[in-house]
Amino acid sequence: MVDEHSNYFLKGDDQLDTTYFRANYPVFDEVKINDIVSSIVHLEGDTSMEEAAHRFISAYNEYVDDNNGKSTATWNRDLQVDVVANTPVYLALRTKQEEYTGGAHGDHVTLYSNFDRQSNRSITIDDIIRKEDKGRFTTIAEQCFRKQEGLNKDDSLNGKYFFEEGKFSLADNFTFEKNELLFYYNIYEIKSYAEGSTELRIPYTAIKDLMSEKGLHYINSIN
Repeated sequence: MVDEHSNYFLKGDDQLDTTYFRANYPVFDEVKINDIVSSIVHLEGDTSMEEAAHRFISAYNEYVDDNNGKSTATWNRDLQVDVVANTPVYLALRTKQEEYTGGAHGDHVTLYSNFDRQSNRSITIDDIIRKEDKGRFTTIAEQCFRKQEGLNKDDSLNGKYFFEEGKFSLADNFTFEKNELLFYYNIYEIKSYAEGSTELRIPYTAIKDLMSEKGLHYINSIN
């Protein structure tokens, strides 16, 4: 865990506040897995979490210095990495980051990362759905989305949703759950900030006949 604070404090009505950087992430016995975690947690290309913390706090301090030692708001960045699943063949991590650096509201992002434990390579949707069945899979996913959103099959996806040209598309952000494949759309991806993020779950029972042997192997390992 890394926890660093600015030496500048902002006085409120009845308390003092300060800018902080906080990161909490797992450490494994295996070097290769730790390298994977490192590649995930350093979202902006830093070489270490200490470097990321120092850069964030320094940016705030410079901002205050440039304003003659005054600030109207503190900043914060909170990074949390959790192990979603860890089996002999499959590793899934969830990275949640909340950040505020001024403005009307902060930024929130949740990213899922899936790895084959035997090759230590990232798992993509093309690894788990057979190429010839990608079209059917997307159709089933859209049916699940429309049911979840209370839409009829002919209702437009323009307006409220941000799908390009009003055509449904899957998020690259996904993971395996016990009974469903979860696709996670972050804020602003397909809806406004006020609407928030969107979780789309597709039951395995609806897509098992479209999945590759690898995909089925990963599912079976967590059940």
